[in-house]
Amino acid sequence: MSGHRPAARSGVSAPESVSTGQRDRFLHRDHRVPRSALTAYTAFRERHYEPYLLYAALRIGRPGAAEAAVTAAFTELAMSWTAILGDARPAAAAWRILHDHVDRALGYGPADVSADHVVQMLRRDAYVLDKRMHLSRDRIAEVLGIRPGDLHSLLPRFPER
Repeated sequence: MSGHRPAARSGVSAPESVSTGQRDRFLHRDHRVPRSALTAYTAFRERHYEPYLLYAALRIGRPGAAEAAVTAAFTELAMSWTAILGDARPAAAAWRILHDHVDRALGYGPADVSADHVVQMLRRDAYVLDKRMHLSRDRIAEVLGIRPGDLHSLLPRFPER
């Protein structure tokens, strides 16, 4: 049995962004994520990796640091994915995690989480996703984890596409 990993025996695998030590904890019997949750995580990662990386690169300005921030964000997501799935808006929770990792890469400390701060952050982020990344309204809402109709309240002059 040498060389076999728990994932190989159980048929469950940890996300690729998880290190070997984290993978072992992730796959430990008491922490094993159901296959449907892993499928959801994999689909989420595939759908969001590119816009997350471009956003991080635009904010940080250094490709290596941007990739490290996104990898760290997806590792955190992988480790807490079942809890995030229990959130009313999983994509919004994931966006906050990414945003925190990008802020840390820029040397900012823990963010103030007041409602006003969150709205200001979302306004800036929606602007970046629209004007710098040229995403559609629906894609911006999906990436930020908000309803498309809420973009109007974030940016009253947000153009229809």
